[in-house]
Amino acid sequence: MKWSEVRKLYPDKFIKFEVINYDTMDNKRYVKDIAVIDVIDDSKIAMKEFSQCKEGQFVYSTKNEQIVIEVVKYIGIRRSPQDVPAKV
Repeated sequence: MKWSEVRKLYPDKFIKFEVINYDTMDNKRYVKDIAVIDVIDDSKIAMKEFSQCKEGQFVYSTKNEQIVIEVVKYIGIRRSPQDVPAKV
């Protein structure tokens, strides 16, 4: 489903969705198609749902004209040798 269609169907709501199709440009993903998982009225519930999203799922407000997701490369946590516990 296109985001413009979702915005018309659910004005002023939060939408939990899975990304179906997107374009990437300058480390940003411009989402073209989504699969709606849930429609949420309350912002607190939306934040709770966001924290429980699986990979590829997001919660976004329909007040936004388009869905733009910034791509951040995960580099993990690095530890220096002195931070690693000694083996006994």
